[in-house]
Amino acid sequence: MSTPRADSPAAFRRGLPDDLAALLRLGFVGKSHLLGVAGSCLRTGREDLVPVASDALRTLIAHNPLDGGLATELLNSEPAATLLNPATRTGLRGLADHWRRPVDPTSLLDTLATRDFRRTVAFLDKAVRDEPGNLFWREQALTVGAVENDPDFIFGILNADAPEAAHPALKAAVERAHALFTPRENPSAETLLEASRRAPWNANLALRAHDAVSGTADARAPLPGRTAVLLYSWNKANELDATLQSLLASDLDGVSVFVLDNGSTDRTGEVLACMETRFADTLGAGRFTIISLPVNIGAAAARNWLLALEEVRANEFICYLDDDVELPADWLQRLGAAVSRYPEAGVWGCKVVDHANPLCIQSADSHLRLDPAEHADLTRLAPNPFGLTDLHIQTLDTGAFDFLRPCASVTGCCHLFRTSVLLDTGGFAIQLSPSQYDDMEHDLRLCETRRFPVYQGHLAVRHKKRTGTASNTSRQELGNALGNKYKMQTMHTRAEVAAAMEAEQVLLEADLLRKLEYLDSL
Repeated sequence: MSTPRADSPAAFRRGLPDDLAALLRLGFVGKSHLLGVAGSCLRTGREDLVPVASDALRTLIAHNPLDGGLATELLNSEPAATLLNPATRTGLRGLADHWRRPVDPTSLLDTLATRDFRRTVAFLDKAVRDEPGNLFWREQALTVGAVENDPDFIFGILNADAPEAAHPALKAAVERAHALFTPRENPSAETLLEASRRAPWNANLALRAHDAVSGTADARAPLPGRTAVLLYSWNKANELDATLQSLLASDLDGVSVFVLDNGSTDRTGEVLACMETRFADTLGAGRFTIISLPVNIGAAAARNWLLALEEVRANEFICYLDDDVELPADWLQRLGAAVSRYPEAGVWGCKVVDHANPLCIQSADSHLRLDPAEHADLTRLAPNPFGLTDLHIQTLDTGAFDFLRPCASVTGCCHLFRTSVLLDTGGFAIQLSPSQYDDMEHDLRLCETRRFPVYQGHLAVRHKKRTGTASNTSRQELGNALGNKYKMQTMHTRAEVAAAMEAEQVLLEADLLRKLEYLDSL
C-alpha cells in the first residue's frame, strides 16, 4: 500500500484502505460514524492515518462536550487516549467524573415522551439544581434546548453553579452552543479550500470547497422545459395555505400547479378556491388546477393519480411537494442547477430542515446501507434488513451538508423528476399507503436501474411538524409504518439491493475523486 501524499487530496484518497475509504466517502460527521472512522484508522497501525483518527476524535469531543459516556469510552481506550493532548484528557476526566446516568431513568423518559417542552424544562431545571455536580442533566438540557431552538434555556442551565472540575466541560459546551446559535455566514471559497487541504480526509469539506470554488454553491438555472408542480393534501388547510403562498411567492416561470384534495373535510376547499384566484391574478388563467376526490386514497395513490393526468404528462419535468413546506424564492432554479450539473439523475432532491428549528436536519444525502452478513428471513420484523445512512441525524446543521452530489435517496417532501424517467420507472407503490416508504422504494428502483438520485444541499426547504403532545405517534401509525417497512423490504431481493449499493459506492467514489482532482488543479 502506497503512502498517501499530503500535498494532494486526490492522491491521499487513493492511498486509503478500502474499508476506511468507504467510511470517509460518506462524510466526516456524526458520533457513531466518527467513532467508526477513528477505530478503522487505529486498526491499520499506519502512522500516516493517525491525523485522521485524531481529527475524528477532536470533532467528536467538540460536538459532544457533555457526553460523559463518550468521555469514559475514550479514556478507557489506550489507542484513542494516546492521541489526545494532556489538556483534553484532563477535561474528559473531569467530565467523566461528574457525569452519572440515573439508575432509574423512567421519570426522564416519561417526561421526554410527552413532547411538552415546558414540562421538560421544569424537570431538567430541577434536576440540575438537585444535582449540580452531575453533568448528565446538563447534557440533556443542551440536547433538548438545541432541538427546541431555545438558547436562553441552554445558557441558563450551562451557567448554573457547578463543581470547579466540571468547568472545562461546561466551557466547551458554552462554546458549542454559541457556534450553533450564532447566525451562520457561508465561509469563503478560499477558506473552504484551505480547510479541505489541511484535512484531505474530510469529504464534507472537500465537497463544499469544490462547490464554492467551481461556482456550484451559488448556481441557479431554469429547468430546460415546462414543469408541473404537484401537491396532494388531506385536512391540513392551514399548512396547505401557507405552502401555496410560499409557492406563489417563488419564481414559477414555465410552471403549472396541480393540487389534489384527498377527500378533505376541513376548510381545504375554501383555501384552494382562494388560491386559484390568486394564482390566476399573478400567473394568468390555467396555471392552477384543483382535483377533488370524495375520499382519502393515500399519498402513493394521490401521486399516481396526478401522474396519470394528461396535462401533467405534457410537461418535461414533474415536481412533487408536501403540503406543509416553506420554499425559498429560488427553489426551482436551485433544482435547475442540479439538473444542469447531473442531467443523468433519476430524481433531484434537497436538504429538508425542521420549520421551527432549521438546525435540525430531517433529510440530506442518504446512501444505501446493507450488512452482507445478514440474510433474508420473512419471519423477522425486518425480513430483508437494509436501510439508509443517517449521518445528518447524528448532528445539527452547521453547513456540513451544503453540497451537491449523487446519493441513493432524497426525500419526497420536495423532489423533481424528468417526466420520461418517472413514467419509465412506474408510479409509487400503493401497497405502501397511506404514506410511509413509497418515495424511498421508488428511489431504490431508480438505483437498481443505475439512475441514481442527486442531492442538492444548496437548497434548504423548511418542513413543518406537529409540536407538543400532538406529535406523539399513535399505535396505529407506528404499526402502519412497521408494516410498510416490512413490505418494502420484501419488494427487493438482497442481491438487487447489494448490487445497487455497490454501484452507488463506485459512483460516489468517482464523483469525489473527480472533485478532489479539480481542487488539486487549482
